[in-house]
Formats: sequence, structure tokens, C-alpha cells
Amino acid sequence: MVARFIASMMMHINVEKDVKMGIVLMKYSVNHYKSFSNPYMPFAVGILSTIIAVVIEINVMVILSGLPDVLQVVVRYVSLASIAKIPGIYFNSLTDSSFVTKCKDKKLPITQHRAMNPLHDAPIRIKICRVVYKIWRIAFCSIGFYFMPFTAIFLNF
Repeated sequence: MVARFIASMMMHINVEKDVKMGIVLMKYSVNHYKSFSNPYMPFAVGILSTIIAVVIEINVMVILSGLPDVLQVVVRYVSLASIAKIPGIYFNSLTDSSFVTKCKDKKLPITQHRAMNPLHDAPIRIKICRVVYKIWRIAFCSIGFYFMPFTAIFLNF
């Protein structure tokens, strides 16, 4: 049981950065919607990356909770963690691309903050995207950091 719990927590730590990156992308696309010709596409990429990361994490926790042997838990964790890293491996293989080399060291300028009320004149669809972003952020902060360890313990019984 301890090995399954540790493996579940390690997968949570590995996937957490992908969820956080997606949430940051959603926030940036909502607050800086005037900087994009279509702000819904980066928002969609952000929400899809968070959904994929959460689904991967839950699947790994369910798979690991059904294994009776410590060796099987370790072997499956290593293989599933490798599968979860495939998008990063693919992106790192694009280093020769001219697009990646131009954008590699650029930081997105954050010019709009919530205190500046960036959504004052925003269309209703952007405001709906902000509500979706806030719901995902609340779920990430509460469920991801508080309930996920309990879920890992619960699944292991």
C-alpha cells in the first residue's frame, strides 16, 4: 500500500506542472484577449492540457491501486510516467524548427492584471472563459492539493 501511495503522489507531482501551465495559459488568454486575433484557441489549449493531465493522473492512480505487488507498482509507474512525458519529449525534439528557436527564450509580457479590470469591455464569451478558468483554478487548488492525497489513500484500500 505504501508503494502505491508513493507512486500516486509522484505521478501527482509530475503532472502538476502541466496542469499549472494550462491554467496559466487560460488566465493569460483571458486577461490579454486583445493581444490575440483569436483568444479562444490558447484558452482551449490550456483547458485541454489540464484535462489531459488530470485524466492521466486519475488513470495512473486507478491502475496502480489494483496492483498487489510492489515490483509491479514500480514497473507500471515507470512505464506510465514515461508515457505521460511523451508530449514534452515531442516538443523537445522540435528544437531545430525555426519557430521554436525564435520563441524559445521569449517571455510573454504580462500587462493586464485583475486590479486593472481587463474584462471591463470584454465580450460575454471572454467573461464565460474567465468563469471556466476560475472554476478550474479552484478545483486545482482545492482538489489537487487537498483531496488528491486522500484519493490516493482511498483508492489503495
